[in-house]
Amino acid sequence: MQIPQDEAAHQDPDEWWYFVGHLSGVDAAGGQHCYGFEQVTFQFLEQAPVPVYFGHFAITDLTRGTFQYDVRQDSYPVPTTSNGFSLHTGEWTMSGGSGKAKLHAALPEYTLDLQLQTTKPAALHGDHGNIPYGPLGTSKYYSWTSLLAGGTIIDHGVPVKVTGLSWSDHQWGAFNFASGAGWDWFSVQLTNGKQYMLYFIRDKSGTIVQTLGTQVDPIGRTTNLDPSKLGDTATGSWTSPTTGITYGSGWQVTVPGGHLTITPDLVNQELDLLSTQGVAYWEGSVTVRGDIGGSSVAGVGYTEINPPEPS
Repeated sequence: MQIPQDEAAHQDPDEWWYFVGHLSGVDAAGGQHCYGFEQVTFQFLEQAPVPVYFGHFAITDLTRGTFQYDVRQDSYPVPTTSNGFSLHTGEWTMSGGSGKAKLHAALPEYTLDLQLQTTKPAALHGDHGNIPYGPLGTSKYYSWTSLLAGGTIIDHGVPVKVTGLSWSDHQWGAFNFASGAGWDWFSVQLTNGKQYMLYFIRDKSGTIVQTLGTQVDPIGRTTNLDPSKLGDTATGSWTSPTTGITYGSGWQVTVPGGHLTITPDLVNQELDLLSTQGVAYWEGSVTVRGDIGGSSVAGVGYTEINPPEPS
Protein backbone atom coordinates (compact mmCIF):
# COMPACT_ATOMS: atom_id res chain seq x y z
CA MET A 1 0.00 0.00 0.00
CA GLN A 2 1.23 3.50 -0.83
CA ILE A 3 -0.02 6.82 0.47
CA PRO A 4 -1.18 9.12 -1.12
CA GLN A 5 -1.67 6.97 -4.25
CA ASP A 6 -4.06 4.58 -2.51
CA GLU A 7 -6.25 7.38 -1.20
CA ALA A 8 -7.81 7.43 -4.68
CA ALA A 9 -10.66 5.21 -5.79
CA HIS A 10 -9.87 1.65 -6.86
CA GLN A 11 -11.51 -0.87 -9.17
CA ASP A 12 -12.30 -3.31 -6.35
CA PRO A 13 -15.98 -4.25 -6.00
CA ASP A 14 -16.43 -2.66 -2.55
CA GLU A 15 -14.84 0.48 -1.10
CA TRP A 16 -15.58 3.15 1.46
CA TRP A 17 -14.17 6.43 2.76
CA TYR A 18 -15.32 7.09 6.29
CA PHE A 19 -15.06 10.07 8.66
CA VAL A 20 -16.21 10.40 12.26
CA GLY A 21 -15.36 12.87 14.96
CA HIS A 22 -16.17 15.04 17.93
CA LEU A 23 -16.76 18.77 17.54
CA SER A 24 -17.54 21.65 19.89
CA GLY A 25 -18.13 25.36 19.51
CA VAL A 26 -19.92 28.49 20.67
CA ASP A 27 -22.63 30.32 18.73
CA ALA A 28 -22.91 34.12 18.44
CA ALA A 29 -25.19 34.27 21.50
CA GLY A 30 -22.64 32.42 23.62
CA GLY A 31 -24.40 29.08 23.57
CA GLN A 32 -22.09 26.09 23.81
CA HIS A 33 -22.57 23.08 21.53
CA CYS A 34 -21.05 19.60 21.34
CA TYR A 35 -21.52 17.12 18.49
CA GLY A 36 -20.46 13.79 17.10
CA PHE A 37 -20.65 13.24 13.36
CA GLU A 38 -20.34 10.48 10.77
CA GLN A 39 -19.98 10.98 7.02
CA VAL A 40 -19.15 8.05 4.76
CA THR A 41 -19.18 7.37 1.03
CA PHE A 42 -19.54 3.79 -0.24
CA GLN A 43 -18.54 2.78 -3.77
CA PHE A 44 -20.00 -0.47 -5.13
CA LEU A 45 -19.01 -1.64 -8.62
CA GLU A 46 -20.98 -4.88 -8.93
CA GLN A 47 -24.45 -3.88 -7.73
CA ALA A 48 -25.46 -2.44 -11.11
CA PRO A 49 -24.07 -1.98 -14.64
CA VAL A 50 -22.61 1.37 -13.51
CA PRO A 51 -20.91 2.26 -10.20
CA VAL A 52 -23.30 2.95 -7.32
CA TYR A 53 -22.47 5.35 -4.50
CA PHE A 54 -24.19 5.65 -1.13
CA GLY A 55 -23.58 8.47 1.32
CA HIS A 56 -24.45 8.19 5.01
CA PHE A 57 -24.47 11.27 7.24
CA ALA A 58 -25.37 11.51 10.91
CA ILE A 59 -25.18 14.14 13.63
CA THR A 60 -25.20 13.25 17.31
CA ASP A 61 -26.17 16.51 19.01
CA LEU A 62 -24.82 15.99 22.52
CA THR A 63 -26.19 19.36 23.66
CA ARG A 64 -29.77 18.60 22.63
CA GLY A 65 -29.48 14.85 23.22
CA THR A 66 -30.67 14.00 19.70
CA PHE A 67 -29.50 11.86 16.78
CA GLN A 68 -30.36 12.52 13.13
CA TYR A 69 -29.22 10.78 9.96
CA ASP A 70 -29.96 10.36 6.27
CA VAL A 71 -28.71 8.57 3.16
CA ARG A 72 -28.04 9.68 -0.42
CA GLN A 73 -27.53 7.58 -3.54
CA ASP A 74 -25.67 8.51 -6.71
CA SER A 75 -24.12 6.91 -9.79
CA TYR A 76 -21.19 8.01 -11.95
CA PRO A 77 -17.93 6.59 -13.39
CA VAL A 78 -15.18 5.78 -10.92
CA PRO A 79 -13.26 9.05 -10.38
CA THR A 80 -9.84 9.17 -12.03
CA THR A 81 -8.24 11.43 -9.44
CA SER A 82 -4.72 10.43 -8.41
CA ASN A 83 -3.16 10.83 -4.97
CA GLY A 84 -6.53 11.65 -3.46
CA PHE A 85 -10.30 11.34 -3.69
CA SER A 86 -13.18 13.53 -4.81
CA LEU A 87 -16.60 11.99 -4.26
CA HIS A 88 -20.21 13.08 -4.11
CA THR A 89 -23.59 11.61 -3.33
CA GLY A 90 -26.04 14.20 -4.52
CA GLU A 91 -25.13 17.49 -2.86
CA TRP A 92 -22.98 15.82 -0.21
CA THR A 93 -19.25 15.95 -0.99
CA MET A 94 -15.93 14.75 0.38
CA SER A 95 -12.48 15.29 -1.06
CA GLY A 96 -8.89 15.17 0.04
CA GLY A 97 -5.51 13.49 0.06
CA SER A 98 -2.25 13.31 2.02
CA GLY A 99 -4.10 13.54 5.31
CA LYS A 100 -6.18 16.58 4.41
CA ALA A 101 -9.91 16.54 3.65
CA LYS A 102 -12.99 18.69 3.14
CA LEU A 103 -16.49 17.50 4.01
CA HIS A 104 -19.94 18.90 3.24
CA ALA A 105 -23.29 17.32 4.07
CA ALA A 106 -26.68 18.47 5.25
CA LEU A 107 -29.76 17.28 7.11
CA PRO A 108 -32.98 19.28 7.47
CA GLU A 109 -31.69 20.87 10.72
CA TYR A 110 -27.90 20.60 10.38
CA THR A 111 -25.35 21.54 7.72
CA LEU A 112 -21.72 20.50 8.14
CA ASP A 113 -18.74 22.14 6.42
CA LEU A 114 -15.46 20.86 7.77
CA GLN A 115 -11.75 20.99 6.98
CA LEU A 116 -9.43 18.30 8.35
CA GLN A 117 -5.65 18.11 8.74
CA THR A 118 -3.69 15.16 10.10
CA THR A 119 -1.12 15.42 12.87
CA LYS A 120 0.21 11.86 12.35
CA PRO A 121 1.13 9.54 9.47
CA ALA A 122 -1.46 7.13 8.10
CA ALA A 123 -1.82 3.95 10.17
CA LEU A 124 -1.53 0.94 7.86
CA HIS A 125 -3.34 -1.90 9.59
CA GLY A 126 -2.29 -5.54 9.57
CA ASP A 127 0.49 -6.40 7.15
CA HIS A 128 1.32 -3.03 5.56
CA GLY A 129 -2.36 -2.30 5.05
CA ASN A 130 -3.57 -5.83 4.29
CA ILE A 131 -5.87 -7.41 6.88
CA PRO A 132 -7.65 -10.75 7.26
CA TYR A 133 -11.39 -10.06 7.25
CA GLY A 134 -12.79 -13.30 8.62
CA PRO A 135 -15.68 -14.74 6.56
CA LEU A 136 -15.69 -11.53 4.52
CA GLY A 137 -12.31 -12.38 2.94
CA THR A 138 -9.39 -9.93 3.00
CA SER A 139 -9.22 -6.16 2.92
CA LYS A 140 -6.97 -3.20 2.27
CA TYR A 141 -7.29 -0.85 5.22
CA TYR A 142 -5.63 2.27 6.62
CA SER A 143 -6.70 5.09 8.94
CA TRP A 144 -5.91 8.69 9.71
CA THR A 145 -6.32 8.47 13.49
CA SER A 146 -5.63 12.08 14.50
CA LEU A 147 -7.30 14.67 12.28
CA LEU A 148 -7.65 18.21 13.61
CA ALA A 149 -11.01 19.56 12.48
CA GLY A 150 -12.34 23.07 12.00
CA GLY A 151 -15.37 24.52 10.29
CA THR A 152 -19.03 25.30 10.76
CA ILE A 153 -22.21 23.49 11.71
CA ILE A 154 -25.44 25.33 10.97
CA ASP A 155 -27.60 24.05 13.82
CA HIS A 156 -31.33 24.74 13.38
CA GLY A 157 -30.39 27.87 11.40
CA VAL A 158 -27.71 29.06 13.83
CA PRO A 159 -24.07 28.98 12.64
CA VAL A 160 -21.66 27.43 15.13
CA LYS A 161 -17.91 27.63 14.54
CA VAL A 162 -16.55 24.25 15.58
CA THR A 163 -13.20 22.60 16.22
CA GLY A 164 -12.37 19.10 17.31
CA LEU A 165 -10.71 15.78 16.63
CA SER A 166 -11.71 13.39 13.85
CA TRP A 167 -10.81 9.97 12.47
CA SER A 168 -10.85 8.63 8.91
CA ASP A 169 -10.91 5.06 7.54
CA HIS A 170 -10.42 3.90 3.97
CA GLN A 171 -11.14 0.26 3.20
CA TRP A 172 -11.53 -1.68 -0.04
CA GLY A 173 -11.65 -5.22 -1.43
CA ALA A 174 -13.94 -7.91 -2.79
CA PHE A 175 -15.98 -8.71 0.30
CA ASN A 176 -18.15 -11.77 0.80
CA PHE A 177 -21.21 -10.04 2.25
CA ALA A 178 -23.23 -13.20 1.51
CA SER A 179 -21.40 -14.83 4.43
CA GLY A 180 -23.72 -12.99 6.81
CA ALA A 181 -20.74 -11.81 8.87
CA GLY A 182 -20.82 -8.65 10.95
CA TRP A 183 -18.51 -6.77 13.29
CA ASP A 184 -17.94 -4.65 16.34
CA TRP A 185 -15.51 -1.83 15.49
CA PHE A 186 -14.01 0.74 17.84
CA SER A 187 -11.93 3.86 17.24
CA VAL A 188 -10.42 5.25 20.44
CA GLN A 189 -8.65 8.60 20.85
CA LEU A 190 -7.16 9.03 24.31
CA THR A 191 -6.16 12.32 25.91
CA ASN A 192 -2.63 10.97 26.40
CA GLY A 193 -2.14 11.02 22.62
CA LYS A 194 -2.60 7.30 21.96
CA GLN A 195 -5.20 5.90 19.56
CA TYR A 196 -6.56 2.40 19.08
CA MET A 197 -8.36 0.73 16.19
CA LEU A 198 -10.09 -2.47 17.31
CA TYR A 199 -12.02 -4.78 14.96
CA PHE A 200 -13.95 -7.84 16.17
CA ILE A 201 -15.45 -9.73 13.21
CA ARG A 202 -18.33 -12.12 13.88
CA ASP A 203 -19.69 -14.99 11.81
CA LYS A 204 -23.42 -15.27 11.16
CA SER A 205 -23.90 -17.02 14.52
CA GLY A 206 -22.46 -13.98 16.31
CA THR A 207 -19.21 -15.70 17.32
CA ILE A 208 -16.03 -13.60 17.10
CA VAL A 209 -13.88 -15.35 14.48
CA GLN A 210 -11.32 -12.65 13.58
CA THR A 211 -9.76 -10.01 15.80
CA LEU A 212 -7.54 -7.15 14.68
CA GLY A 213 -6.06 -4.23 16.58
CA THR A 214 -3.63 -1.36 16.01
CA GLN A 215 -2.16 1.01 18.57
CA VAL A 216 -0.85 4.41 17.47
CA ASP A 217 1.49 6.14 19.91
CA PRO A 218 1.64 9.92 20.51
CA ILE A 219 4.19 10.49 17.72
CA GLY A 220 2.39 8.30 15.19
CA ARG A 221 4.23 4.96 15.42
CA THR A 222 1.94 1.97 14.90
CA THR A 223 1.96 -1.40 16.66
CA ASN A 224 -0.03 -4.44 15.59
CA LEU A 225 -1.71 -5.82 18.71
CA ASP A 226 -1.67 -9.51 19.63
CA PRO A 227 -5.22 -10.76 18.86
CA SER A 228 -5.07 -13.12 21.84
CA LYS A 229 -4.79 -10.09 24.13
CA LEU A 230 -7.86 -8.34 22.70
CA GLY A 231 -11.38 -8.88 24.03
CA ASP A 232 -14.84 -7.40 23.49
CA THR A 233 -17.72 -7.92 25.93
CA ALA A 234 -20.99 -6.02 25.84
CA THR A 235 -21.97 -4.74 29.28
CA GLY A 236 -25.59 -4.06 28.32
CA SER A 237 -27.99 -4.16 25.41
CA TRP A 238 -30.47 -1.94 23.60
CA THR A 239 -33.30 -3.03 21.33
CA SER A 240 -34.26 -0.67 18.52
CA PRO A 241 -37.94 0.26 18.58
CA THR A 242 -37.91 0.68 14.78
CA THR A 243 -35.97 -2.35 13.51
CA GLY A 244 -36.28 -4.70 16.50
CA ILE A 245 -32.53 -5.39 16.34
CA THR A 246 -30.81 -5.85 19.70
CA TYR A 247 -27.36 -4.28 19.90
CA GLY A 248 -24.71 -4.31 22.56
CA SER A 249 -24.85 -1.04 24.50
CA GLY A 250 -21.69 -0.36 26.49
CA TRP A 251 -18.57 -2.48 26.11
CA GLN A 252 -15.64 -3.70 28.14
CA VAL A 253 -12.68 -3.96 25.76
CA THR A 254 -9.42 -5.65 26.68
CA VAL A 255 -6.16 -4.35 25.21
CA PRO A 256 -2.56 -5.34 26.00
CA GLY A 257 -1.77 -4.07 29.49
CA GLY A 258 -5.27 -3.07 30.48
CA HIS A 259 -8.87 -2.47 29.60
CA LEU A 260 -11.22 0.22 28.27
CA THR A 261 -14.81 0.89 29.31
CA ILE A 262 -16.71 2.32 26.34
CA THR A 263 -20.03 4.05 26.99
CA PRO A 264 -22.50 5.35 24.36
CA ASP A 265 -23.09 9.10 24.57
CA LEU A 266 -26.65 8.41 23.40
CA VAL A 267 -28.29 4.99 23.53
CA ASN A 268 -30.08 5.37 20.19
CA GLN A 269 -27.56 6.04 17.42
CA GLU A 270 -28.95 3.50 14.97
CA LEU A 271 -29.06 4.17 11.23
CA ASP A 272 -32.13 2.35 9.95
CA LEU A 273 -31.56 2.17 6.20
CA LEU A 274 -33.54 -1.01 5.61
CA SER A 275 -36.00 0.71 3.29
CA THR A 276 -33.35 2.48 1.19
CA GLN A 277 -30.29 0.24 1.27
CA GLY A 278 -31.36 -2.93 3.05
CA VAL A 279 -29.05 -2.38 6.03
CA ALA A 280 -29.26 -1.18 9.61
CA TYR A 281 -26.38 -0.60 12.00
CA TRP A 282 -25.46 1.25 15.19
CA GLU A 283 -22.80 3.91 14.74
CA GLY A 284 -22.23 6.36 17.51
CA SER A 285 -20.23 8.74 19.63
CA VAL A 286 -18.83 7.14 22.79
CA THR A 287 -16.88 8.09 25.91
CA VAL A 288 -13.83 6.03 26.88
CA ARG A 289 -12.29 5.43 30.30
CA GLY A 290 -9.97 2.72 31.49
CA ASP A 291 -6.66 1.59 32.86
CA ILE A 292 -3.57 0.77 30.79
CA GLY A 293 -0.27 -0.11 32.37
CA GLY A 294 -1.55 0.82 35.80
CA SER A 295 -2.51 4.37 34.75
CA SER A 296 -6.00 5.77 34.30
CA VAL A 297 -6.86 6.81 30.76
CA ALA A 298 -9.75 8.71 29.24
CA GLY A 299 -10.85 9.84 25.83
CA VAL A 300 -13.47 9.71 23.11
CA GLY A 301 -14.29 7.32 20.32
CA TYR A 302 -16.73 6.01 17.79
CA THR A 303 -18.27 2.53 17.81
CA GLU A 304 -19.91 0.68 14.94
CA ILE A 305 -22.02 -2.41 15.58
CA ASN A 306 -22.86 -4.07 12.29
CA PRO A 307 -24.90 -7.10 13.37
CA PRO A 308 -24.43 -10.47 11.68
CA GLU A 309 -27.26 -11.73 9.49
CA PRO A 310 -28.16 -15.28 10.58
CA SER A 311 -29.46 -17.53 7.83
